Amino acid sequence: MIEQINTISTGAVKQLVFKQIPDHIPKNDCELSHAEIIKALEDMLIKLEIPAGVQSTFILPKGGLSWGMLLQIAFKNVSKFYPFVVQPWEMNADRKHKRRERILVTDINSAIPA
Repeated sequence: MIEQINTISTGAVKQLVFKQIPDHIPKNDCELSHAEIIKALEDMLIKLEIPAGVQSTFILPKGGLSWGMLLQIAFKNVSKFYPFVVQPWEMNADRKHKRRERILVTDINSAIPA
């Protein structure tokens, strides 16, 4: 994963610190608006001491596709960068999650003009 990220952005990974996102992410059926969910996620990232001005790496958990984009927006609002997104899971034809043969790493910052 580190090699893939450094291929996307030379020398991007200088230091890697693991921080686990709490397991109380809003569920799909919650009554909160997207703005309210993003605000809650921003507060969580601030508590986790995600630094401003540093691009983070976010490993998307199985089943995290529904709120993953909202979390990426929260990362952008807190750190000023969208995170590198590591996607180790994909859905098969039966809509069940399975491990990817090759892990996908995406850098949205490179796709969006500054």
